[in-house]
Parts: sequence; structure tokens; C-alpha cells
Amino acid sequence: MSAEDEARHDRLPIGADVLQSLAVQHVTSPHTSLVTDSFYLAFDRTMTWDIPGSPQYAGVHVQRDLAAGTYRFDYARHPIAALAQNWLAARGADPAALVPDIEDPLDTDQATRELEALLARAGERFQVLDQYTYDQYDFYKTWIIVKDTQPEPGQQPVRVFFEDTDLPGGSYSLREGGFPTVGAAMEWIERVGEDDNPLPPLLVAPPSARAAGALAAGTAAVSFSSPRSAPATVPDAADSRTPRPKSR
Repeated sequence: MSAEDEARHDRLPIGADVLQSLAVQHVTSPHTSLVTDSFYLAFDRTMTWDIPGSPQYAGVHVQRDLAAGTYRFDYARHPIAALAQNWLAARGADPAALVPDIEDPLDTDQATRELEALLARAGERFQVLDQYTYDQYDFYKTWIIVKDTQPEPGQQPVRVFFEDTDLPGGSYSLREGGFPTVGAAMEWIERVGEDDNPLPPLLVAPPSARAAGALAAGTAAVSFSSPRSAPATVPDAADSRTPRPKSR
């Protein structure tokens, strides 16, 4: 594919003033150098003026019929970039090829990166039940309530993924918490961001329970990391940087 063709395909088939492309992956025909599929991870600039709480990321899948000279695209909005990557992966994209690339990225930490990687590759494991994004400059937070369709023994069936962005400080974090019911998760959501309302940790079953569950399922036991807490801010000594839109 020539540089001119690549530049043309990198442009989204929607107005540039609407979607800001953060990452793109092209797939070419095995018989030619022509692009058959393009996968875009994008930031939707319009959502800050839409219904309050609307998801601000988008996945776009463009499919080209080279013989007919036509194309079609599927489009879906998501509250965080990792879920948009998950949606694109279900349509054939490689999440590793969809790493956002913008100027002046926000700091984050390893726990955030690990959770983002889990969500991007989780398939249909997590069923999104509700979500909301507060996008004020000094209060930019996203919560997502999901049902875990494949919980480990002893784990709560409901999770909350909470992304806390400090735009003035140039950092963000993503954490997960566990709840026994959707109602319990909603009670936490009602006080999101308050200092005395920490995100409950995701419970992990004792090793014996995990082993028993694995044997019952006919599989080997798997070790899991310790539960993560949900600090209000990202540690100062962040070990990596993640590209992300900063201005609204």
C-alpha cells in the first residue's frame, strides 16, 4: 500500500470534526496489497454536548468489497477505550495494533494497563449493564457496571470498572471493584468520587476453592493476582504514559 493510499485510508469515513482517530489497523487482501478492512479507535468530540453521561469513545469497522467497489462500516460508542478495542477485536482487529497515538498523553500505572489489556481481550465475558461519564475538567470520571458471565469461584458476579482522570494533573487510573448485586453497585455509584466511598475490592477465592472449581470444570487451577483497590488518584511515580485526548 502506497503512502498516499495509507493516508487516505487513515481518514475516517465520518467528518474529522466529529471523530478524532486515536489508532487504526488496516488489513490487506492476501492476494493483493489492497485494504479490505480498517479498524479505527476514535474519540467522539460531540459527546460532551450530547445527553449527559454519554460514552465518548467509538469503534469503527470499515469493510470494503473490492470487486464491487463499495464499502460499509459499523460504528459503536463505548465509555472507555479498552471496551472500544474489545468491540473491534470481536470483528477481527488485533488490540495490540490499536494503541492510541496522540500528543501529550496522560500518565498511568501498570495496574491500569493490565486491566485495560484484560478488557480489550475479554471477548463477551463482561456484559455492560450501565455506564456514565462525568466530563467536567475538574471532575472527569467514568463508571461501568458489568455482569461477569465467567466469575471465578468466590468472586462477586457484578463488577464496577472505574476510570478516574485528573486532567489538571495529567494522569488517570482504571480500577475494578466487586459487588454481590447490581443494587449494591448502584449504591456505590450514587456516592462516586467521595473520599469516604472507596471502591470495594474484587474478592478472590482461597486457593483450595479455586482448585476445587477448576477440578469440577475439568481444568487446571489458575493463580490470580491479589485484589486491587481503587485509589482516588494515580501514584506520582507512574511507570508509563498512555495517549488520550485531554481537551474537550
